[in-house]
Amino acid sequence: MIYTRRVSIKPERNDYLRFIIPSLIGVFLFLFPVSDGGSTTIPIGIMADRLHAAASNYLAHGTTAVFVSAALLTAIFTFGPARLKERWAGAHTLFATTPVWFILRLLGGLFGLMTFLELGPDWVIGPDTGRTAYIDLAGIIFCILGPACLLMPFLTDFGFLEFAGTLMRRFFQVTFNLPGRAAIDTLASWVGASSVAVLMTVKQYESGFYSVREAGVITTNFSVVSIPFVVLTARVAGIPELFVPLYTTMVGIGIICAVITPRIPPLSRLPDTYHEPAGCQIHEAVEENVSSFQWALNQSLYRARNAPDPRRLIGGGFKAVADLFFTMMPAAMTIEFLCLAVYHHTPFFQYLTAPLIPILEMLGIPQAGAASPGIIIGLLDQFVPALIAAGIDDRITSFVLAGLSVTQLIFFAETAVLIIRSAIPLSALQLITIFCLRTVISLPILALTAHFVV
Repeated sequence: MIYTRRVSIKPERNDYLRFIIPSLIGVFLFLFPVSDGGSTTIPIGIMADRLHAAASNYLAHGTTAVFVSAALLTAIFTFGPARLKERWAGAHTLFATTPVWFILRLLGGLFGLMTFLELGPDWVIGPDTGRTAYIDLAGIIFCILGPACLLMPFLTDFGFLEFAGTLMRRFFQVTFNLPGRAAIDTLASWVGASSVAVLMTVKQYESGFYSVREAGVITTNFSVVSIPFVVLTARVAGIPELFVPLYTTMVGIGIICAVITPRIPPLSRLPDTYHEPAGCQIHEAVEENVSSFQWALNQSLYRARNAPDPRRLIGGGFKAVADLFFTMMPAAMTIEFLCLAVYHHTPFFQYLTAPLIPILEMLGIPQAGAASPGIIIGLLDQFVPALIAAGIDDRITSFVLAGLSVTQLIFFAETAVLIIRSAIPLSALQLITIFCLRTVISLPILALTAHFVV
């Protein structure tokens, strides 16, 4: 269904300025490719790198403080007296949670503190487990998501999505049955980061610009890993010279999955209803006798005129940062930690994935026994399959595992947690099902490609 609204405004100079200036800043920060140290990235990525470098001596202190504070505050507001809810309603909404999330945050605070103090067994505080999850990766993610949450309104709240989405609506409607503005989510992730794209989609859904079905399809099919991550994945897997075929294959698989998975359950069963507090706010259809460009400009100027004031933008940005840092990240990094601990210190994944070995052998993938854990472990964390590939002395197998780590998309250490924590009604079981579907589609294509390019 296409929703229309006749937007008749008399453009003023301030409308153009409110649309053009913030939107150009947003495009530059999130979508403009730049070269940095021989690799292609975006300015927000460079800002994150510079922030990470400047704060490197303090990141361990900062991440530990966040995880410990999150555990304590969650315990206080979840089990504390009712008067806390009345007096600190905002904090109660932020920290009060369900038993599962409470346990994950509590473990995050405990294991994070043990790792920082270097007190405990090696399987907790070792460089391959606690150190990686609670300090190294957490620090990198904090430096990316923090600036992204604060600066993303430049891209989303001043009309750019309305402008670009209206112009690209036909391609995305015909090919993927999605609104044109979904193209911006795709661009933001392909040159930026999958977490940024998920956050953008969540924000658009909660604002009434995507239906449940559209938000579900976009977050599980278009929140792809970034170009810099594909470069990094190829290097970690030991196949940097195969970056071009790896990236090309990833794009092809992404398109195929985006065409197939929305047409089968569970995504096909999601309703075309909108987030109730916002209602339907999308209006991409073009009026008769009005060019697509003029209609797109009208929509963007209307959005810019009604954009939030600076106080609301800053307040919303800091609220989003607090939600991510204190509620999402402790759970995500605990899942990451548990995944690494089980993989490095138990044979669980080897036993679990033993039935996959004949399938990998049938596809002609060498060292199938060593590779089989990498087929499913990407559900928990996107980095581990590439690390497994690095330990396998066969480029075909390394190519397949590296490819899976960038095409499965659903991983609980980051994107899946962001989706579950959002208002989008996708359950963990549905996300696991979509992960399996993407793996079934991706694996034979990657194996076939690997035999040709390696």
